[in-house]
Amino acid sequence: MNQKSPVIIGEYYIIPENLPADGQLRLIFQPIDMTTYWSRCGLTANFVAGFYSYCYEASETKANSLSTIINELLENASKFSKAMKGKINVELKQYGNLLRIDVLNVASKTLRDSFELFVNRLMSENVEELYFSTLESKEDGDTKSGLGLLMVLKDYPVRFGYSFNEIDSDTHEITVRAIINVEEI
Repeated sequence: MNQKSPVIIGEYYIIPENLPADGQLRLIFQPIDMTTYWSRCGLTANFVAGFYSYCYEASETKANSLSTIINELLENASKFSKAMKGKINVELKQYGNLLRIDVLNVASKTLRDSFELFVNRLMSENVEELYFSTLESKEDGDTKSGLGLLMVLKDYPVRFGYSFNEIDSDTHEITVRAIINVEEI
């Protein structure tokens, strides 16, 4: 079987892969665990944010910002994963004031293609304009508009990279990587 190289978009390799981290935390979920009990996304985000923000001045403000960003990444990974056969890996690595958050989920080809198209729009269009046009056109109950990720890009100094890796014809690993300078949030 010929393994295809992952498609990388954005600032995925801004921190070299071989750079040793000052600290690391890894969590693994099944998407069904998060979607069945939706508040688990928020609880997990609050825990992780508290874990990493306590050592900074204004740690409560930083914890709230980190929690918002992490919650959005967890919710998206949960919504857009294969519910029973999927997995969500969350890996956080700290490099001084930089926090790298990798959220990997397993999705179908259809979901992968849709998200990859959306990411390419994020890279080529004005985020603020895209946010407001999406907000205006969003229908009630639409959970796939991308509004949450647009809000994070618009409101927080986060750098994103994306990796799309085909495992087989209908199984794709998607990694969203967020790089955050905790001092700036």
